[in-house]
Amino acid sequence: MQAGQNRKSWYRRLGGSALALGVAAALVLTGCSSGQQPGTSVSKGPNDQLTFVAIFKALGNAGVTAAKKGMEERAKEIGNIKVEVTAPSAPDAAAQVQLIESYVQRGVDGLMVSSLGPSVCEAIDSAMSRGIPVITFDSDCPDSKRLTYVGSDNKAGGQAAGKLYAEAVKGKGKQRIAILTGVLGSQNLTERDQGFQEGLKQAGIDFEIVKTVPGNDDVPKSVDAVESTLRGDQSINGFFFDGPWPFLVESSNLPTLVDRAKSGGLTVVAFDTIQPEMDAVKNGLAYALVGQKYYGWGYQGAQVLDQIVRHGAKFDSVTATGFDLVTKEGGEGRFTPDEMDSLWQSYAFKETPIMPPTK
Repeated sequence: MQAGQNRKSWYRRLGGSALALGVAAALVLTGCSSGQQPGTSVSKGPNDQLTFVAIFKALGNAGVTAAKKGMEERAKEIGNIKVEVTAPSAPDAAAQVQLIESYVQRGVDGLMVSSLGPSVCEAIDSAMSRGIPVITFDSDCPDSKRLTYVGSDNKAGGQAAGKLYAEAVKGKGKQRIAILTGVLGSQNLTERDQGFQEGLKQAGIDFEIVKTVPGNDDVPKSVDAVESTLRGDQSINGFFFDGPWPFLVESSNLPTLVDRAKSGGLTVVAFDTIQPEMDAVKNGLAYALVGQKYYGWGYQGAQVLDQIVRHGAKFDSVTATGFDLVTKEGGEGRFTPDEMDSLWQSYAFKETPIMPPTK
């Protein structure tokens, strides 16, 4: 299948996935059971039925689809696990808190949460105090009582993005950079932005962050934020997207970015390595992408929760899953767009179950 056909197929699959997921999509591998108090003696054996729930910020994107598939796959390998994937209808912290509370009331056996902010972290603490094991992924609550964070080190990913940006602009003088973010205050996005600036400093780049604009995890709003920012300030010669949003649509929706990037007057580095973003690298709109291991969120999340609930395992504060780099030429430690594209076509991501650290 050619790249253009791949992209059309992806858009069709994404639409189907969003409908299939709904607000609380589930793979039923077995029945439901009540929660276990963390830190108490192990009360769940291999034949006990467990329910694990992943609560995202939003549904309907390829990262969620990949994470769901990973969670389903590990649950199937382990056996006797029901998986549910859900999110607020829009990225809203209060709605996410309500979801957490509803699953606490149901007495599920474990929660995975991508936090939308401080109130969500408080809800995590409440769930833990009521005997529901909680881990975080994608967006952490490091000061909460959560048992571990499963995912990429967002600050390290931001640093990698900064160094890739520096690689692209070497010898091009001072950089006036805008940052596109999602929901202001999200822990993961804040860490990426901080890491990006640290990476630029480490590379010796003379730069100024002109402004940070939110797209609220919404694709049309993010596209508008980028286009209006570029139209409003001709001196901006760089953009860092700490999420994929503008590159999830056809490039015709980004005429100002396309003109500036094609003329060599704009350098863009973006976070995430979701399939539609590959065209941005192929067509010279983005120099590089830094991506989390989305499939690993779900796969390793199910693994870690099972180890905690069934085996009483303890994990370090951060259970790192690493990240992927995509550049046009690829090379050691990097993927080309075509190489990453092929993984998305088949969801042939490979993970080895992470075991608790040995003391």
